[in-house]
Amino acid sequence: MLPELLRKADDHRAVRNVTRLTTLFVASLWVFFAYWAVSSRQETISAAGNGLSQMAHAVEQYSTNLFKMAEIFQVTAERWLEANSSNDPRTDAGFVALVEDFRNRTNNLIDIRMANANGDLYYFPNDQTQPRDNVADREYFKAVIDAAPGLRHIGIPVVSRVSGQWRLPVTVRMKQSHRGLEVINASVDLGVLISAFESERSKPNGTIGLWKTDGTLLVRAPAVDALVGKKMAENWLELERIRTRPASWLLSETSPVDGEARLVGHARLKDSPLVVVVTATLADTLDSYYRQLLRIFVVLVLVTFGGGVFSARLVRALRAQERHAAELQRLARTDPLTGVFNRRQFFEAGQQEFSRARRYGNTLSLLMLDIDHFKVVNDTWGHPTGDRVLQALAEIMSSIVRGQDCVGRLGGEEFAVILPETELSGALISAERLRAAVAQSAIAFASDDGKVVRITVSIGIAVSTADDVSFEAVLARADKGLYAAKESGRNRAVAS
Repeated sequence: MLPELLRKADDHRAVRNVTRLTTLFVASLWVFFAYWAVSSRQETISAAGNGLSQMAHAVEQYSTNLFKMAEIFQVTAERWLEANSSNDPRTDAGFVALVEDFRNRTNNLIDIRMANANGDLYYFPNDQTQPRDNVADREYFKAVIDAAPGLRHIGIPVVSRVSGQWRLPVTVRMKQSHRGLEVINASVDLGVLISAFESERSKPNGTIGLWKTDGTLLVRAPAVDALVGKKMAENWLELERIRTRPASWLLSETSPVDGEARLVGHARLKDSPLVVVVTATLADTLDSYYRQLLRIFVVLVLVTFGGGVFSARLVRALRAQERHAAELQRLARTDPLTGVFNRRQFFEAGQQEFSRARRYGNTLSLLMLDIDHFKVVNDTWGHPTGDRVLQALAEIMSSIVRGQDCVGRLGGEEFAVILPETELSGALISAERLRAAVAQSAIAFASDDGKVVRITVSIGIAVSTADDVSFEAVLARADKGLYAAKESGRNRAVAS
């Protein structure tokens, strides 16, 4: 039995090893995938954030140059007025030509307007000296009219009441009033500026915006007119961080404009309370990452499935081999006709039980039985019916004995039963129960034509003693008991 147990243990170990190795391999792939997914996501976000930071710096340079140009225009206009104090700029051809030159050099991005202390606004050229609008109610005019001269103010964008266009006012109060004119307004065409931002923003959902450091939105591409001039979510801009780090990027979980999670690159304009904000939605940023993640995920699922199929087939093959080996072992151990132990296996089991009984001081009993007049059965009804009788007897014996008892066929119509830890009294009870069950049975013919065969058995009983040196000694006494049962009339059990 030990070699068989060792063989089964080896087979089970092989199955476990295949399962464990396959599981370890697949688990390692998924762990690596999880690690890659986390690290690659962070790398993708960092790379996109750095790109946005660089774009914010480029837009900051553009915006700085724009406002510097507006400042130069204003300074140049003021100096012209100082140099031509006797001329009225509203009608002077030289000043009008200067303004038109400014306008043309910026492709109409920047225009020069002037206003008096009452807010009357003058355009150039202007056929009349009458103002085109009054801007006393405008935020940008209020911010500079009472301010110190030379203090430049970037105002909230407004819709011109003359042209109907969005304009970004850059306003300064002159050092001296000139023919009643107090304020120079370098008006930036917001549509042109937005177009410039629009061409550079990340598509499809990225934005480029110009904000005041207090969180007020001035310019945004794509444009959202309703948000212009609105003060929005100071914390989103992390103003303190912007003040200490002129150019950087951050991840905003919720945009104040559309609620989207966004990467935000920002750069503060030099010498100006403005900050450029360049964004890309987290979804857009991670779009290619998710597509790659999905492809790898699908491959891993297929590998996992393939590994599972391979492992399952290998396990089935190993188990089939195990079953085949077990079947071979069973065939080597059992009688092919009756399914009980064959002679060789019965003697091996007997030796083990005999040794165990000697080791622990127990008693071993043995029943040896033979079918009465079995030759008559074969001669009268044929060998197929004889085989059916042998099978039926084995079935009866297996149903009568205990689970720890061993039933074997020694040859022909001769059977034996090992009864471990059983005294003579118990052996006699078992033998009588077995004899009575056989005598009361009706065994159907092999041809199943409705006829039955009735048989009896003779049984010899032997109990191990301290003088026995081997299992064969006990078996020999049981054989004598069997002979005595036959001699005394059959269909009985005799102890020897």
